[in-house]
Amino acid sequence: MISTMSTPPEVEPSPGSSAPERSTGERRRSDTIAAVVLGAAIALWIVTFGILVVLRQDRFASFDFDMGIHDQSIWLLAHGRGFMTVRGLQVFGHHATPGYYLLVPLSWLGGGPNLWNLIQVSCLALAAVPIFLLARFRTGSAWVGTALGVVYLLHPATGFFAWELFHPEVVAIAPLFAAYYCSVRRRWGWFAVWAVLAVSWKEDVALVVVVLGLIIALRGDRRVGLWTAGLAFAWFAVWTLAVFPWLNDGAVQSRQLYTDVGGTPSGIVRTALSHPRVITAKLTNAEAGDFYWRIGAPYAFVPLLSPLVLLLGAPQAVLNLITTVPWTKTITYHYAALPLVALTLGLVEGMGWLWRKVRHRSVLWLVIGIVLTSSLVTTVQWGLSPVGDEYRKGWWPLTEQARLHTVREQLDAIPAGASVAATYNLVPHLSQRAQIYSFPNPWVSRNFGIDGKPARDPESIDWLIADRDVLGPEDAGLLDRILARGTFEVVSDADGYVLARRVRR
Repeated sequence: MISTMSTPPEVEPSPGSSAPERSTGERRRSDTIAAVVLGAAIALWIVTFGILVVLRQDRFASFDFDMGIHDQSIWLLAHGRGFMTVRGLQVFGHHATPGYYLLVPLSWLGGGPNLWNLIQVSCLALAAVPIFLLARFRTGSAWVGTALGVVYLLHPATGFFAWELFHPEVVAIAPLFAAYYCSVRRRWGWFAVWAVLAVSWKEDVALVVVVLGLIIALRGDRRVGLWTAGLAFAWFAVWTLAVFPWLNDGAVQSRQLYTDVGGTPSGIVRTALSHPRVITAKLTNAEAGDFYWRIGAPYAFVPLLSPLVLLLGAPQAVLNLITTVPWTKTITYHYAALPLVALTLGLVEGMGWLWRKVRHRSVLWLVIGIVLTSSLVTTVQWGLSPVGDEYRKGWWPLTEQARLHTVREQLDAIPAGASVAATYNLVPHLSQRAQIYSFPNPWVSRNFGIDGKPARDPESIDWLIADRDVLGPEDAGLLDRILARGTFEVVSDADGYVLARRVRR
């Protein structure tokens, strides 16, 4: 039987202080104050970004990809449906996200994009709690835990994750931190709960758990570690090699991202074995270097002191950097979530290593001060919070546009359940229905399904609503031709928004 109470030698803190020990009461008061300070930081982060994400949704600055995708997916599962018209795929043909089912009861109660975004903001902020617990356990100091929890909240990537709105792998950050902490404490029951919760949000999360299982095995708990790694790898393999091709008529939905390295998972492996320079070139080019700098600088590169833990993020980092598109190679989007998990855990473990090896506490606090300074400087230079230079550069819709009153009235005129085609910035406000397409879909199949298939019939559309300001010349011309045919009647055309209702087939 595996004990859940024993503590491995490597996790015992040895702060090496020459100061007299404080009384138990003094220590408890100090720990309580440290926890309260972190709690206040978490609350401030939730309130700040909670307000901002609601503004972004309510002021029509959210998009079909991906807010519309996730909201329609949850609504479809809540109503026993499966085909997602925003993306043109089955819900589980897009990603392995059974975690959606946790939100289904909230959908029945009327939950929608604002609730999903607030849940994600709360999960992001509360992820600082297991960081606090792990740091306190590794160092014996609650104040180190508070400092590193605040450093995590200050990382510019966390603000960008909030800005990008709801994404499953971002929600998985907190349970991944909790699973790692439970593995360190050998609390295997809770470890299993948190690990299962984490992998339920996306297939890629399973790769982190595979590596975590191997680390657990290397640390001495071989049986638990190998079972963890094996089950997580089986989960990933079943989805990527069997479920996705089955739901997508033999295709893998992400293959367009990897066309020059093999396309499919097996193709990527073949490329890595037969032409490794193709992979290594992508991992060492300028884009990769910028990614390493921006994700590591806020932590002053202290995570490099814990290279084993950094391997947790290696699979996702490699997958991000070998794509054919630029947006997977930046901290701006959710693709950086799993690498950030590894960096943050590496930060704590690196600081724990220093705490055990360096005998002078003043040196240790100097390092913590450097990390705090790095996180603050980078969040000012790159971050989206009110203290960041990017805050007023258009990321957040800080000013209400008068024309938005028009589109709100138009949206209210569309019956619930009607089939709709809408421009990408209006889709998240119409996504709780069986048929909602991002115009020019379904007239022109674009960013839909795999290679534009399956094509859908435009005759199924009952309402059409568009923001002319976001249409390019080609799509604007298509809209004018559709309206000129007489099959749609213009109900409202004002302030750049046009609403039309089908009157004949």
